[in-house]
Amino acid sequence: MKQIGKIAFALATPVLLCSGAVQAPRQVNDVAVRVLCQELSHVGFDGTVSIDSSAAEREFGWRRYALTADDFVPGERYRVTFRARVTGYGDKAYLFVLVRPKGRGGDEKDVASLSVKPTGGEWKSCEMKFETGGEKDYRLQFHGWNRLKAEIADLKIEKRTPFAFVPAKRNEKTGKALLANLPQGAEEFEVDAPRNATGPVLDCADYGVSETNADNTAALRAAFADAKAKGASRLVLPRGRYALNSNSPLTLVDFHDFTFDGGGSVFVSYRHGGAFLCLRRSLRTRFMNFALDWDWSREPLASIARVKRVDAKSYDLEFVDYANFPNKDAALTVLSAYDPKTRSVGIEDGITRYLDMNKRPKDRVKRTWLDGRTVRVENSPNGIAVGQLFRVQHYYYHYHGFSLEDVEHLQLKDVTVLSTPGHAFVMGGKSHHVSFDRVDIVPPKGDPKRVITCTADHFHIWQSRGFVKLEHCEFSLGADDIMNMHDNTAFAHRTGPRTVRALHASVMGTARKGDRIELRNGDYSPTGFFGTLVEARRVSDGRSDFDVTFAEDVPDETKDGFILFNWAFDTHNVIVRNCKFHDNRARGLLILARDVTVENNVFRHQEMGAIKIETGYTCNLWSEGYGVSNVVIRGNLFDNVNPSGSCAIHRQRSIYTGIYLRTDPSQDTTDYPIIRDILIDGNVFRDNAGVTAYLSSVSNAVVRSNVIDDPTPRRSELPFRSQFFLTNARDVRIVDNTYRASPNVQSPGVAFDPENCAGIVVEGNRVE
Repeated sequence: MKQIGKIAFALATPVLLCSGAVQAPRQVNDVAVRVLCQELSHVGFDGTVSIDSSAAEREFGWRRYALTADDFVPGERYRVTFRARVTGYGDKAYLFVLVRPKGRGGDEKDVASLSVKPTGGEWKSCEMKFETGGEKDYRLQFHGWNRLKAEIADLKIEKRTPFAFVPAKRNEKTGKALLANLPQGAEEFEVDAPRNATGPVLDCADYGVSETNADNTAALRAAFADAKAKGASRLVLPRGRYALNSNSPLTLVDFHDFTFDGGGSVFVSYRHGGAFLCLRRSLRTRFMNFALDWDWSREPLASIARVKRVDAKSYDLEFVDYANFPNKDAALTVLSAYDPKTRSVGIEDGITRYLDMNKRPKDRVKRTWLDGRTVRVENSPNGIAVGQLFRVQHYYYHYHGFSLEDVEHLQLKDVTVLSTPGHAFVMGGKSHHVSFDRVDIVPPKGDPKRVITCTADHFHIWQSRGFVKLEHCEFSLGADDIMNMHDNTAFAHRTGPRTVRALHASVMGTARKGDRIELRNGDYSPTGFFGTLVEARRVSDGRSDFDVTFAEDVPDETKDGFILFNWAFDTHNVIVRNCKFHDNRARGLLILARDVTVENNVFRHQEMGAIKIETGYTCNLWSEGYGVSNVVIRGNLFDNVNPSGSCAIHRQRSIYTGIYLRTDPSQDTTDYPIIRDILIDGNVFRDNAGVTAYLSSVSNAVVRSNVIDDPTPRRSELPFRSQFFLTNARDVRIVDNTYRASPNVQSPGVAFDPENCAGIVVEGNRVE
């Protein structure tokens, strides 16, 4: 083991408990350390680092410590190992270890992290593997949450084997790999139309719906109620602009064989409760020919602000499109770096800052209005500089456009969401056979203030029974993912012969007696157990933990707990075809489902990448996906996606596959092929930010006949731009892909990690 430079142990931020002289460097096994705060930490004669904040006055909060390494070389691979023993003296106390550059940036610059919970007096072996990026001042940091005592021993830092690389070459011959049994993607299907041709046709105007009304909610409710009572085949609305200002949503329940035709109307709402339309337990319904909008004359959903002044503790934001901002009490929810050329978020090295996200008004960041358009924000700038432009969101997950639950054979056609404060569409329950045809999420033309459409996801599926189709749709200027398709899972531990406790598992609130629930091991491998749900009872303290009882005996834990799959839900068979997605924040398609076809679409200027294929769970946030298989991505154009540089181990990517296992954040891979059978075929990738595809934790993937074209230079050219990158991958074939010769691409080809990849075939990839 070779010592990597000199590593100094230092307190990263002042703490009142700190006193005492600085110690000279001492040896911790193979690493030299210096202690700057003796009352909080010291190095014993055996080379053990001790941290003690058990006597701190404040219970909650971070205590920061740091090991700074002068010789972490940019672009190198490292392994850090140590043993830790942690004792907690407060609620949910833990030791958090990370690698982060000392300079500009926050957690978006982290290259590795690891949580060590109280170990019950036992020593735990810990390991972090990572690659440094382009920064020159990375340091290993130890952070303590709440009051705790921690000991770190046997600290070692070593370099790892470089990645293997197979270059693409000019005049390369076509590959000879046998490509049989390729994924086929989703099966074709149709959504049934309403079957009520002889039912009466009713007119909303007869129930008092009028453009002159301050609120048409009650009149619309009356019209829909009568349509249901009379078995109407169709309810129509004269073309117009109609106000909807009730805080109660328009809720439609148990509609069968029914069509609503909005006649090209626009609904304008200023509501502070519910969704615009809640549709539940419907069968063979069609909603068509109308648009939904927010009343921007009262309050914008988002605004463009320029940074006018910055100091160490505050900065001034000037709202450029307003002489007098209409709502001085508006939340400053999220600041996203803004591109004035595209008039959307997403720029190279752009930053995002969350200020008032999920905060009550009394807890929001302190601010002072200096004049009608300028506000001073008392918050650390952390990378914010004078002259920067940000899109400032004032809403996020608030009042969605359409809430769909237990809908069957639903057709949405020629429907437009101009703006809404939340998801545009959110779907749950046992919904299935849903089609979006010419459903657009776009702002009205010609108004520079309209810088956002939906303030969260465009289409969020959190439960369903699948068979979902999007065709000829355009989604733009949204504030989160284009489409997130998954079912929710939960992590659990065995508590008795027939019981488990599911952690942070609000999804169990939708489970019903008799549901068939599978228990997977903590690495997603099958246990073989399928149980019949007897009861899911919320724990008494009101948190989102549930005690789950089965009719059958539960097996013993063998691999770090269980993951619960409720097979009453099964999001699968999804088709996304001939759509245009552009200028959106966050990710494009999040595919956490089986049997998916994505073909002939355009993904342009998507802030954080076009497609993310993943499955994962946490114990404190969310757990999504039953695994991914049989996915076909064919014939799409990916144009300048991920301009902000969202990455994994510094590989900014257009397409990503991977998992997350959050019982141990360092273990984000699994030997079980929970992601498998992926075909990426015949696409065009133009102006990649980093790698074309980052393929991790995947088995049986084929990447063939794609064209990679990078005519536009970036401010910081990456040496791996447009490569294909593999880690923890099995049986992946990358063949017959074509690179258009470009001075912006230094090393076209395929890189992979020889430590954890097997069965990799690379043939026929050429430059021309």
